[in-house]
Parts: sequence; structure tokens; C-alpha cells
Amino acid sequence: QAGGGPLRGQTRRKGRAARRRASSPDCGAQASPAAAGAMEVRFLVEIGLCIALWYSSSAVANTTSRKLLTQTPLPVLLTLNQFVLATIFGFVLLRVAGVRKYTPLAPKAQPSYRKLTAVYTTGFLFVNAGYVMVNVSLAETLRSAEPLVTVVLALLFLKSEPVSRAELASMAPIVLGGALSSFGDSSFSLIGLLFVCISNLSFSLRSMYTKKLREHYDGDAFNVFFHVSKLGTIYLLGLLAVWEVFAPLVFMSPEDAAADQKSPTRFLVLANLDRILTTEMMSLAFVNGVTYVLYNQTSFYVLSRVRMVTHGVANAFRRVVTILCSVWYFGNRINMTNAFGISLAIAGVLLYAKAKDSARATLALPVAAGSAP
Repeated sequence: QAGGGPLRGQTRRKGRAARRRASSPDCGAQASPAAAGAMEVRFLVEIGLCIALWYSSSAVANTTSRKLLTQTPLPVLLTLNQFVLATIFGFVLLRVAGVRKYTPLAPKAQPSYRKLTAVYTTGFLFVNAGYVMVNVSLAETLRSAEPLVTVVLALLFLKSEPVSRAELASMAPIVLGGALSSFGDSSFSLIGLLFVCISNLSFSLRSMYTKKLREHYDGDAFNVFFHVSKLGTIYLLGLLAVWEVFAPLVFMSPEDAAADQKSPTRFLVLANLDRILTTEMMSLAFVNGVTYVLYNQTSFYVLSRVRMVTHGVANAFRRVVTILCSVWYFGNRINMTNAFGISLAIAGVLLYAKAKDSARATLALPVAAGSAP
């Protein structure tokens, strides 16, 4: 979305500069069209492969999350697994291999960094908690309502960023589609809806805190992802120790620990060690963590290479792929009302992305005109 934030990056600007150089007279009249065409083909192939990896890793990550959580409903442990693997990946990418330049955080960036990490971690924690309660298809459709939360926050707190009428109008199909998608769904629950709403709120706040972080930090999206995953791991370790480890030791009796699957202890780590420490579960958790990292990193990279509205459209179709894969894998039944609701919500997201892009273009016109020579 995950649901904010990564920079468009210097790569895209270099690409535009290269295209201009390729089409300049100095390159030769005959070489310029061929060079420009070859660059365009390479760009399309690169983005196409990245989007394919983004879609497939998202589908696998969300499907394996649901599978893990139906067997051992431990969302804190699952989120910790994802953040630990993301931290390891970021360390290797930035500090060991040097694929991207490592940028440390300045002291002035620390307050925004801590807030960003808190909402980012909360967002993914409650996404996973939502998967415990509802099907992936329903959770992903309800998550598409994130623009609604963003618009409400903008109306309440971001007076400097006006919301256009087109953006407001796009909320109608999102709200109606979300309602229809949950109509008659056997997995629907109010607690699951609450968890998804908390994740939507967290990811909307992520956009706001990412902008604040950028005022004092110039690292790229890969650096931000590494730093957030590293501090988020510490947050989750603390939460895991307080609730899922020490709580059963203090509050649960031995009889509770030996109770059947319907006991509250099924939400606690120590009561599920025999299920967790199996080859199947450990392998599944590793695949889940790796695909979580790929899903986020490819999303960030695509955003750095294309316009935001293009990324928004691609993300909307990513949800469709994820929903279809989860329905196929788990054999969930979707009636015509649910299917129409899913389609309507996705259409609303597309309309919102287009309206947001048009609003940015409108706001940029006076600036461009004023700065003209």
C-alpha cells in the first residue's frame, strides 16, 4: 500500500535526460530514433518485469499470511518475521553489497522517523490481525478504502492540501463497493472490519509522516524502508515480549495452556511452539517474509520510475490479482454482489488516482507559469 512516500528518485530524471540526449542533433539524425526507441523498449520491459514481480510477490505474501494465521493466529509474530527479514535484506543491500547508497538519519529526522515507524508497523500489524478474522479477498477490498481515510485526514488536518470535487466524488464507489463486497461474506466480522480500518488509518498517516521525514532526510525509499524495518523490529519485539510471552506466564494456568484449539492460548507463542517449530511452518514463514520484502521493494521501485497516477492504477490491479489468487487458493466463494462490490471499489480507487493526478497538475500550473523565464 502497502497503502505514501517513496521518492521518484534520480533514476527517473537520469532516464529523461538520457532520452533528451538520444534525441538531440549531436547524436546523429539516423541514430537518435533508434537509440530512443531501444531505450523505450528497455524501460517498458524493465517496468513490466518489476510489476509482474510486484503482483506475484504480493499474491504469495498475502496468501501465505492468511495460511499461517489460520494455523497459528499470531499476527505479532508474523509481522516480526516480516520486519526481521526486511531488515536483513536492507542491511545486505545497503551496507554489505552497496547496491544503493546508504544514508544515515540526521538527528533532526528522528522525531518524524519514530512516528513514521510507529504508524507503518501498526498498519502491517493490523493487516495481519485482519487476516485472522476475514478472508484475504474481503480484507484487500476493505483496504482499498484507504483513499477515503486519506481524504478525511486531509479535510481535517491538511488545510494546505485542498481536496477536489473529483476526489470527493470518487469516494462514493469506494464506500459502496466496500459495503457490497462484504454483503453475505461468511468471514465478515466487526472486529475484522475494525482491524482493517486501523490499518487504513495507519497507512494514511504514513503518507503524512513520510512527507515530514523528507524535510530532514534525503535518503531514497530503500533507505527509508530499511530504517523503518529496523526500528519496527524493536517495537515488535517489545510488544511480543509484553503480550505473547510474558502475559501467558503471568495470567495463564497450566490447564489453560493444555486446552484445545478454541482456547485463548492459541493466540500466544508459548502455547503454540509445537506448531510453530515445524519444517512446514518455518518454510512457509520464510517464503512469506521474502515475498513481503519483494512486494514492498518492487512497489517502491516502480513508484520511483513512473508517475504516481500510473502507480496508483497498477496498485489497484495488484489488488485484483491478489483477490483472485486468494479466492482460487482457498476456494472462497464470491457471489455476484460481492464481485460487483469488489469491481466498484477498485473503480473508485482508479478514479481517485486520476483525480489526484489532475489536482496536482492544476496546482503545478501557476508555479510553472510564475517560474518561466
